[in-house]
Amino acid sequence: MSEASDPRKTGGGPGPDRTAAFPEAAAPAEDTRHGRFHWPHLGRTGRTSTGGGPASGGTPEPATGGTRPAATAGAHEARHVPTGLGASLATSGGVLLAMVEDVRMREANRPEDLRPLADAFARHNAAKEATVRKVLLRHGAPENVVERDRQEGDLIQGILDRALVGGHPADTHVLTVDGALAQAYQYLFHERRDLVSAIERWVPADESETLSAAFEAIAAN
Repeated sequence: MSEASDPRKTGGGPGPDRTAAFPEAAAPAEDTRHGRFHWPHLGRTGRTSTGGGPASGGTPEPATGGTRPAATAGAHEARHVPTGLGASLATSGGVLLAMVEDVRMREANRPEDLRPLADAFARHNAAKEATVRKVLLRHGAPENVVERDRQEGDLIQGILDRALVGGHPADTHVLTVDGALAQAYQYLFHERRDLVSAIERWVPADESETLSAAFEAIAAN
């Protein structure tokens, strides 16, 4: 196989592309450090650029004149832009991802550094509990997916909240906070992979649109 045809050299490099998985995180709203943001998905056409999502490896979808092959169809589905409640959840998660990255890059672990993130994370999880988790269970989505998301979210929130009040031993505080940030980083990717996809699969479009407004109202206040 020639170097040019080797998919390992043309697939956009190893690992998921964060900006492809979270388009909103590439250009976070005006002040992510303090958790204030708008909802850029509103009014979008529902198509992404041909850069691809994490499953596509960043390779543009080739133009075809007939039925799309199964592999290409799978890549197309991976790049699907969610709508309604799924879009609201993905947007909020993208903003949180940008906040996590900001705190990690600044190596900030004091209470005043962590409070905006902890507060935004709490609002995000409250919005999920009131809308996403309830509607998924009501429509028969796998309970283990919803419960795992709830448990992981509560664990991360607890670590952040204790850090705000000096609840961690001084000699392990930095390591504990760093671990929580790394876990939050993965949690948000899993949220996009599992919950957003579940919303698109299980929740009717009209109900998803209605719950989208409720989610945004809770997450923004």
